[in-house]
Amino acid sequence: MPKTETPLYIGTHVIYTGRFTQMHDRVLLVLPCMWDSRCEHCNEWDLITDDPEADREHFLAVDELTGDAVKHVARDELKVLPWHWPADAVEFNINGYWHAAAYTAPGGSSRARTVHFYTAGDHMWRTWCYFREVTPEVRRLDQQARRRPAF
Repeated sequence: MPKTETPLYIGTHVIYTGRFTQMHDRVLLVLPCMWDSRCEHCNEWDLITDDPEADREHFLAVDELTGDAVKHVARDELKVLPWHWPADAVEFNINGYWHAAAYTAPGGSSRARTVHFYTAGDHMWRTWCYFREVTPEVRRLDQQARRRPAF
């Protein structure tokens, strides 16, 4: 699948415009479709694509205040709210989903990492991943981790 011109970053705030009208007019947080469980459509996607980095076009949209969510939301059902990511954010694709990554932490092996990423509203979230190769982006995120203060 071709990369969309402007990726929809995980952690972005959006307004949902799809068929579930009870979710309209709320500010929702975008997460990977399979964030809270496996999605049948995600399983199909995994079977039909040869490119694990191909942009996914379906998401989970969550109301952070109530926990209500819409699963398997199409990209065109989401209106992105403007947000400026920090200057050190690294555009990073994990399993077909784009993140504004901040830094990595060790993940148990030389190719495993916990990737910490920014979200709208100044929250920091993380996800675990295993890299087939350590790319320049991964090295940059590793370097940014070394410059962060220890807590």
